Amino acid sequence: MRASDWFLRFGIGTLAACLCATPAFAQETVTPSATTPDESADSNSNGDSYSLTGTVINDVTGEPVRRAAVQVSGHAGTMALTDAGGRFVLEGLAEGDVFLTALKPGFYDDETSHTAPVRVGKDAPAVILKLTPSAVISGRVTTKDEQPLEGVHIRVLAQQNLEGRIVWADSQNLTVTDEEGEFRVAGLQAGTYYVAANQSGTTPSQKGVVNAREQVFASVFYSGVSDMSSATAIEIAPGQEVEANFTLSAEPVYQVSGSLTGAVNVASGLVFARKAGEDIDFTETANFQDGKFQAKLPAGAYSVGGTTSDGVELTTRGATVVIRSDDAALRVPLSAAVTIPVEIEKEQDARGSERKAPGQGFPDGFLRLDPVSQFEHRASFWNAQAGGIRNVAPGTYRLQFTTIGEWWVKSAQSGGVDLLSDDLTVGEGEKPQPINVTLRDGAGTVLGTVTPAGDPGRSLVLLVQQHGTRNIIHAARAMRGNFTIPGVPPGDYAILALDGGDRLEYANPEVLDPYLSDADHVTVRAHGTVTVNLGLTSVKR
Repeated sequence: MRASDWFLRFGIGTLAACLCATPAFAQETVTPSATTPDESADSNSNGDSYSLTGTVINDVTGEPVRRAAVQVSGHAGTMALTDAGGRFVLEGLAEGDVFLTALKPGFYDDETSHTAPVRVGKDAPAVILKLTPSAVISGRVTTKDEQPLEGVHIRVLAQQNLEGRIVWADSQNLTVTDEEGEFRVAGLQAGTYYVAANQSGTTPSQKGVVNAREQVFASVFYSGVSDMSSATAIEIAPGQEVEANFTLSAEPVYQVSGSLTGAVNVASGLVFARKAGEDIDFTETANFQDGKFQAKLPAGAYSVGGTTSDGVELTTRGATVVIRSDDAALRVPLSAAVTIPVEIEKEQDARGSERKAPGQGFPDGFLRLDPVSQFEHRASFWNAQAGGIRNVAPGTYRLQFTTIGEWWVKSAQSGGVDLLSDDLTVGEGEKPQPINVTLRDGAGTVLGTVTPAGDPGRSLVLLVQQHGTRNIIHAARAMRGNFTIPGVPPGDYAILALDGGDRLEYANPEVLDPYLSDADHVTVRAHGTVTVNLGLTSVKR
């Protein structure tokens, strides 16, 4: 979702989650089964089980890391703690290849230290794992007269991988300012971030003055702008602490109340969102009862939205509600958000002759409109619900489809736009043409193995078919070296397995195409199954 929708809609854990890499931090506790080299110096094999020794070091300083937890991926309970010299022993392991993970509060796992499997067996060499110290963003939030602001929410936005598309989203590292206006966001990986400060609620403009007009502080990005596209990105290195200070300006709020015109079947509170460039810098949910609303808003141009009891979003067209002063008779026009009709036609090979018939749904799959913007995350889904794809906001979208059965998407168009190769743009106040989808039976399956198996959390198999200037991609995770991709349209494909594919922007042809030169090639036939054995390619950092 776009940064402008943070306060309206954030909470997408859904889509979000799909291919996002988030650092994990262990709690510094010890389980009874954990051992350290100080406690178990014997690392020799015992029967069919073996021990594995190694050292965990700080990737920046080279110093040993004490009391780091080392775990074998996929082996719950197999864990050891490092001693004062950073050494560890993992015992009771079966012969074979394993992947190791090291965890320590204040550090994150350096993926380059375990991109290849570690061999367990007789005379296995010692292992070196690297942990990278996490970074910190700290600062202070004050008013223009340098008075500290307590309770200001500090949000840190980081890049995340959403099905091969890089987007900006809230990280888990959130905090609020203390009584001195100070904040400290720890546990960050090295990289690029945007930081925003937002104080919720209103305060008196003059303390101790009776009937003083209340004031608010709108959301501000570092360094001092309300639009993320104009904000200053913060670059931090491993273990670095960067300072980001904010100065917020108070704005008086006005008492507004009134009623709705147009669609008035609002089941939830009205949300007023003030436009700031391409973003929203202030939102307020107004009390709404018996067709009337009340709100406290600073001056500006607002869009207003609500939701009906059956899930239809109601909204104004653009920022059409302007607040300049107190207003007890404000009229807000609401209309239903855009719905794009979907029409399905099925082609089926029946006894040697082709048969076409209208379809009522999308069997064994669904359609999805994904925003193209890096700042917009909310996708719109369709799985045969009446009317079509509902609640489509103005913007530019890419049609995605998921199929797992025998049906595949032969064509998809809206007006004169080929949605398999081009994007769909929905303008403010426009009524888009229906999306016409032709389904064909006879989808195939691609399955196989990946050698070496790779870390299941990072190993990704991509089946790629070029369509115009776009790659149509079917992605699957390789679990224990095995993968299955169902619902594949007949045709020729490139296929490859990527170690670290979870962080690659593979939906971007400029990023993915250099890897395709090393890809295998397969041909999928109608109703066919293709088996392929793939080598594991490491993603370049």
